[in-house]
Amino acid sequence: MWPRNSLQLFLATIILSAIMTVGIMPVQAQAMTTFYFHDNTELGFSYPSFQVGNYQVSPIQANPSSTSARIFSTANATAPTSSGANVTLSALISVSGQQSGYAAFLAWVTKPFPATLTLNGSVTMHVWMSSNDSLGFLQGSEFFMGIADYSSSGSGSFQLLDDYMSNPGFGNVIAKPPSEYVETMNINQHQFGQGDMIMFFAGVGSNQQGYTFTVYFDNPQYQSRADIPADHGLTVAEFPNAMLLTASALFIVFVRVERETRKRVTRQS
Repeated sequence: MWPRNSLQLFLATIILSAIMTVGIMPVQAQAMTTFYFHDNTELGFSYPSFQVGNYQVSPIQANPSSTSARIFSTANATAPTSSGANVTLSALISVSGQQSGYAAFLAWVTKPFPATLTLNGSVTMHVWMSSNDSLGFLQGSEFFMGIADYSSSGSGSFQLLDDYMSNPGFGNVIAKPPSEYVETMNINQHQFGQGDMIMFFAGVGSNQQGYTFTVYFDNPQYQSRADIPADHGLTVAEFPNAMLLTASALFIVFVRVERETRKRVTRQS
């Protein structure tokens, strides 16, 4: 049979090994997976004309007075509790190409990230929209959604990550009563820099200039939102002072063993 102090030291070693293993094991932070769209404040957004495939898009000026481009802050994990916002947009952004038309969109951004963040996985957007507009002969419409990396300053401040566009069709693609439109896109191992934001946007395009539609959000009944992948890049130590705890525990164990040894020697003498 082992001496008592040897047994204590053995047990302590096993326990401390477990503490050290747990102490250095990274635990995934429980990142928010659902971002609700709110109308707390609006941002100004200016983007020059740009090319998308074979299509030329006219310059975009988004601000609170715009009738075709609005950007709201912030999208966060707090579910809506107010009566909500209803924003009616008019398709006036010119899109010229093989099939020319007009578009309008609404966007929401998260708070700036305090540190570099990498996301990977599916993003599902839920957007409530309605439209009572009528379209004439050979006039049609389609809706779209998208996600982007947005920075309020610096060059290259807008990077499209993925988007979805419905099939164009004759007539009004948006229902008259408020209806939920749900589409899934992807973020592929994208790294957001410090200060960057995720931008979620949705809109409608039509070959009828001035086509109107309404977007509903920040409303318990119409919860426009985005479900994003959990962040696997943020990890925190379960015990950030594991080495200090380990050293302290070892000190206590050795002191106890030393005392037991002294007591045994005293008794024997």
